Amino acid sequence: MKAFLIAGEPSGDALGARLIKSLKAKCDTLEMSGIGGEQMAEEGFQPIMPMENICAIGLIEVASQVFRLNKVINQMVKEIIRTQPDVVITIDLPDFNFLMGKRLKATGQFKGKLVHYVAPTVWAWRPARAAKVSQFLDGLMCLFPFEPEYFTKHGLRAEYTGHPIVDTDKNEIDMDWFDKVYGKKEDGAIRLGIFFGSRVSEFNTMAPVIKEALLTLLEQHENIELVIPTLPSIEMEVTNLVQDMPCEAYVLTGQKDKWNIFAQCDIAMAVSGTVGLELAYLQVPHFITYKVNPISWVLLKLLVKVKYAHLANIMLDKPLVPEYLQLKCTPLNLARQIYEFIKKPEKAQELKNDLAELEAYLKLPEGVSASDRAAEFVLSVVKDKARRKKAA
Repeated sequence: MKAFLIAGEPSGDALGARLIKSLKAKCDTLEMSGIGGEQMAEEGFQPIMPMENICAIGLIEVASQVFRLNKVINQMVKEIIRTQPDVVITIDLPDFNFLMGKRLKATGQFKGKLVHYVAPTVWAWRPARAAKVSQFLDGLMCLFPFEPEYFTKHGLRAEYTGHPIVDTDKNEIDMDWFDKVYGKKEDGAIRLGIFFGSRVSEFNTMAPVIKEALLTLLEQHENIELVIPTLPSIEMEVTNLVQDMPCEAYVLTGQKDKWNIFAQCDIAMAVSGTVGLELAYLQVPHFITYKVNPISWVLLKLLVKVKYAHLANIMLDKPLVPEYLQLKCTPLNLARQIYEFIKKPEKAQELKNDLAELEAYLKLPEGVSASDRAAEFVLSVVKDKARRKKAA
């Protein structure tokens, strides 16, 4: 099978890598090219351009790069038509990938199938997209159980293939890993996880607020160790930000020990995104924060139809995880929330207990992995094409 994949950010790269691994196990031969990152490349994927070329976030931010992104889309369409893969798999990044997919299908020159991984959040905003994407997609893989029905009613083949987080075996997490590698923490010390997100633009916006919040907190509570898992792309920026902090600060980039690192956090503060769901799944008491361009924020407030930003809050329909967004994203508010978790451990424990509901909500049948389920979906869409071709 020949597959063309497009991922434009680290979370998509991770999803793509797991999907490729499962596809390789189910295909005699698998040729792969497209746009992706290091994790996909490690699985034998051949990128034709860096995924950073298509990463943009926010309505204003995307609009400011529309001409450059349009050029990249035209390049992708030409390459796909030239190589004629059996399937094009676009991963998340809906604004870019849907425009590319729609333009590709409109040419009438692509004979393969177009499958998208990670359903657009039509349940949160822009509900009309469900009908629109159904016109050019051949299949949609959904990460959450409640999503397929939004698309199947428009005739699109959509299935819940599972969130990759459900493949995490909590029993394999080494709770003593950090102590063995970096030494035990001092008596009474709090290990505070700080999660900046994956994009440089996010870091540049959030870093000053978070640093000031930490300095404010340390004036009231000194016995804190910072655990800061991050990506190589922003490791230098993170290291420079915390190098003069008056406390221990560990900046870690090892993806292999990701879950061991997460599990070391007594409490955590995270820039809103996938990491919030990961912390919730591991039952780490935490809160999220986020800030974007003011114009983007006004537009989002007009368009978004859900009450919460954190996925656990949305799925469980409860304000379990505190959210400090935009105007509430102030150093004092963030410092106060961390301080409350420290001074009122019963509150942190209560949140930890409440988050146990999430695992049951997302759980797949015993022995089934999300990546294998996604691979089976892709192959079934491709085989459906082959069957129809043979019948014709």
